[in-house]
Amino acid sequence: MLVWCIMCTIVISWSAPLPPVDGPFFGEVIHEFKTMTLTRYQHKTEVDRAVGSYQYDCVGFVSYALRQSAPQAWASVVSVCSLPRGRIPSPPRYQTFFAGLASTPQSGWQAIAKVSELRPGDIVAWDQKTKTSLGHAVVILGIPAPGTDGAWNVEVYDSTAAPHLDDSRAADTRAQPMDPGGRHSGLGHGIMVLIADPVSGVLIGHRWNPKAKTIIGPIAAGRPTS
Repeated sequence: MLVWCIMCTIVISWSAPLPPVDGPFFGEVIHEFKTMTLTRYQHKTEVDRAVGSYQYDCVGFVSYALRQSAPQAWASVVSVCSLPRGRIPSPPRYQTFFAGLASTPQSGWQAIAKVSELRPGDIVAWDQKTKTSLGHAVVILGIPAPGTDGAWNVEVYDSTAAPHLDDSRAADTRAQPMDPGGRHSGLGHGIMVLIADPVSGVLIGHRWNPKAKTIIGPIAAGRPTS
């Protein structure tokens, strides 16, 4: 509760003007969350919109939402990443794509370098290779709230089996476990931390939740526009 109270104080003091929350991609993300009847984290993307079933991993979620709502943005991803038909980018490939937007603009995208510039509907991806993962991708849900030492609390949408702070999946009966007796998984939202360079404000790392270890490494963001 202490973390949440601190965050609330920060949000109240953050008075910069904010743009409206809109856009077809963010609208698609909201639609999926509100209309789903079942969701599960899995590496194979299986979606049945008619019944509200959304089963995918983090990049499956992002890629499906892009295909549905931002065709030009998705076409640019397919072209730059040289994706074979039916394939989607890994988190590191999304990170590399976003990192290149500033120097090589792509149709349907806007480069976002600073954490303070992130807005709902932006996508953040990072490269973090472990025994079980290549990284992760999230969609920004709330306005990042500045803390200390370049740490910004922010609520995100993602598809995962590992909860963030105040995670919606914990009490969401629509979120199915990956394995019998496991934690609720799939599409949901929670609070994590993005790390900015204290001088430049550029995105340089993340924490899975406000109490987790800081991970500094390849991370980048992009804003789908069409």
